Amino acid sequence: MKIAACITENQGIYVKISMVKKSFFYQQSKRNSVGHSADFTLIKSELEETASMDGAALPRQQAFLLSQQAPFANLTVIAVAWLMALVFGQYDFSGLLQVWAGVISFFSGIRLVLWWRYQRGAESISVHRWIRQYTWATLFVGLAWGALSLFYLAATDPQISSLFYILISTVLAAAVPVLAASLTAFVAYTLPPVLMLIMVTAYQVFSQQQASSLPLFLVAGLTAYYLFMISLVRRANQNITDSFRLQQSHEALLADLQWEVAQRESQIEARTLALTEANTRLSEKQAHLQKLSRAVEASPNGIIITDRQGFIEYVNPRCEKITGYSQAEALGKTPRLFKVQFSNPGRIRSLWQTIQAGRQWVGEFSSRRHNGPVYWAKVYIAPIRSVNQEISHFVAILEDVSEAHSLAQALSHQATHDPLTGLINRSEFERRLTALNLQNTDQHALCYLDLDLFKVINETAGHTAGDALLSQLSGYLSQFIGPQETLARLGGDEFALLMESSDLEHAKTVAEEIRYGIDSFTFFWQSKELTTTASIGVAMIEDEASNNADKDPLKRAESACNAAKQFGRNCVYVFQNDDAMLAEQSGEFQWVQKIKHALSESRLMLYTQPIQGLHDNANTLKYEVLLRMRDETDQIISPGVFLPIAERYNLADKIDRWVIDTVIDWLTHHHQALPFNQTLAINLSGSSMGNQALLTHISQRLHDAVFPVSMLSFEITETAAIANVDQAKQFIQVLRNVGCHFALDDFGSGLSSFAYLKNLPVSAIKIDGLFVRDMLTDPIDAQMVRAINEIGHVMGLETIAEFVENAEVLHSLESIGVDYAQGFHIGKPAPIDSLLTTKTC
Repeated sequence: MKIAACITENQGIYVKISMVKKSFFYQQSKRNSVGHSADFTLIKSELEETASMDGAALPRQQAFLLSQQAPFANLTVIAVAWLMALVFGQYDFSGLLQVWAGVISFFSGIRLVLWWRYQRGAESISVHRWIRQYTWATLFVGLAWGALSLFYLAATDPQISSLFYILISTVLAAAVPVLAASLTAFVAYTLPPVLMLIMVTAYQVFSQQQASSLPLFLVAGLTAYYLFMISLVRRANQNITDSFRLQQSHEALLADLQWEVAQRESQIEARTLALTEANTRLSEKQAHLQKLSRAVEASPNGIIITDRQGFIEYVNPRCEKITGYSQAEALGKTPRLFKVQFSNPGRIRSLWQTIQAGRQWVGEFSSRRHNGPVYWAKVYIAPIRSVNQEISHFVAILEDVSEAHSLAQALSHQATHDPLTGLINRSEFERRLTALNLQNTDQHALCYLDLDLFKVINETAGHTAGDALLSQLSGYLSQFIGPQETLARLGGDEFALLMESSDLEHAKTVAEEIRYGIDSFTFFWQSKELTTTASIGVAMIEDEASNNADKDPLKRAESACNAAKQFGRNCVYVFQNDDAMLAEQSGEFQWVQKIKHALSESRLMLYTQPIQGLHDNANTLKYEVLLRMRDETDQIISPGVFLPIAERYNLADKIDRWVIDTVIDWLTHHHQALPFNQTLAINLSGSSMGNQALLTHISQRLHDAVFPVSMLSFEITETAAIANVDQAKQFIQVLRNVGCHFALDDFGSGLSSFAYLKNLPVSAIKIDGLFVRDMLTDPIDAQMVRAINEIGHVMGLETIAEFVENAEVLHSLESIGVDYAQGFHIGKPAPIDSLLTTKTC
């Protein structure tokens, strides 16, 4: 391979000779065609000048081969020399051996310097001079190897003596491929160590009169081996020279042959040049048309070509698969064959007007495959113009978007509906409540339903029975709902009913009918008869409620519902503006006091839950900070009990401030005991997004922090970010500038988040645990997880899956490509101080 590379380096000389000849004959053919005679003087002088370059070709080849092996060979010599000094370090002559290693390293370094000079100026240096310098340096390295033989006299162990012969034999063998390009350099490198070792051995034999035949055997073997290496190098060197000269001869012969061929073909070439160029252009056009044809046939989108009147002239295989109609069935027909349906019938007229005017048209339609299911397609239609710029055909490109359309419908339904009952969810209900027109004279009413003692059913019959009861009861309640009334499941066992254009008396009547219906409802589960009742709060929707948080109709109805529970459950309670007893008996009001006392008495507690990396990020340590409350009896209360109340009564930002200050204080005292790559994620409520004072406070605390700010990150829920998107964007950007990252929590619970996500400067999204929990049994949930993960990665965001409760779900998330996982299978929440004793890799 090295020889071939060197020969290739010199082929340019002969190629240039050939090109000079061919150029001459081409010009000569043109002159002959107009009656001129050939002038060989100029070309002969150019050929002679080119051939004169060959004198330095063989030395340059030798220099190239020597330089190719120089780095490895010299570094190996240096390494072996110091290895010898290390191995024989325990002997008395170890100091002299280190001096010897330094000497041989010095001369090897000189050869490396020569190699470096050659690499920097291979085209400009004198190769003859460089080879002489390299050969002299090689001789000194060989003499240094010969000097190593003097240590042979100090070796008393026969095995050590044999080692010197083995070492020198190895040096001879290693020099063959390295110095085969120059026989002189090989002899200069190998002869000194061979002669020195033979002379030292002879001196030892004759001076000490040893009776052993081993030294004589070693001398004879080394001599024969060296003569064999000399013969081998001579053959290798001769092969290099012969190969190079053979290549020269071959190129010269080839140039002469081309000279003869060019003479005979010059006239033919001149006469056929025009025809060749014409054929080339024709072939290029044909190849271009064939390429376009293959591209159309292999297109992943359907393609239809019609004439100006709309009759189909071509459909590609993908179009056949999308529509279900074969090419034979479609040719000669109009696109009416596909039974296209637009959401607006007037778009067909607009379509034809647009394309006949010479403009492009883009739209979506639905149709039914031939004897198959309905599909959705996005179509691009453009006119095709003839050479005189008149419209001759139309081309339509069909992109099958059925899967995306189905996913969008599923996302839209899941974003607005409760998956268990099929009723609209809380976010959609609140959206409709907000959008309700309060400017007219109509009255509107709101009912808040809470099933009584539903917790008992879950504890006695199990959560599966409770879910089945909620599902059946939701269908049962539909019979009480009028055309202008909306029933929603707010969460858990809580429902809400919005009654438009309803007065208070009608609302009370409907509420009593629902209460009685639930009281009469019987549910059977595993041969058990289960019943329940409902406490219902009724509140009228007032115009000023939209601008007054204290007059929020949903909050009023909920307060009335709590009052109904206080009055013994299974009753209807109507909210009145002057009802002082309602506020005193409200269960949430009591919780508000508990939360305030917990804040003032420092009875809030911080827990953390690990977030595990699933791929190359497995060593990244992430933890989510969770909150617990300790009541007066030292019982631990979960956040699901008091945080929703805190958010509704404007205490969430105070809790957020306490959590942030406590975590910063904790990191200030303990950050040095934590791994450098550990991150704590703090949840922020929606109300904090618009709290400028809290933002300023956080920025100041982080500015004064003694720990890396990157150890702290924040999470905001998807619904909170979308509800206050401008404030959330500004809040996130300010803290990102300080050095904190943000994650969007519970992602997927709202469809509109896809539109806002690209505008929110977050670093990660946490996939809603409702999708992750059932992804192994629910194909839609599995597709949702996959889609959210892919969208996040396309946008350069990390993805975190919540509610990972078993190994099967974890394995599925790994296969999908989710970056992190969080849940009881990864680790349960634990007090924050447990991080100080957690063992990390």
